[in-house]
Amino acid sequence: MVRKELHLDEQVIKILEAEARRQNRSLKNYLEHLAIAQAKELEVPPKAYTEMMDDLCYKFDKGQIEFSAIEDVLARYGISDQSL
Repeated sequence: MVRKELHLDEQVIKILEAEARRQNRSLKNYLEHLAIAQAKELEVPPKAYTEMMDDLCYKFDKGQIEFSAIEDVLARYGISDQSL
């Protein structure tokens, strides 16, 4: 466990304390909850991304993915080579 000290504006503390009370938490517990939730969102790579990439690799290995040439994609969406 690591301890950190925060220096926050008094108005910010009041807002956070009010939200902590609404969630039936102490301010300390609420701040820990926010930090943990944010860290999970920033986790590299997120679990959902890893699962998606694993699925794509599996489909690629099984020949279940079709690829298009860049020219076909540009034509399909009406994008000219000069706009790139």
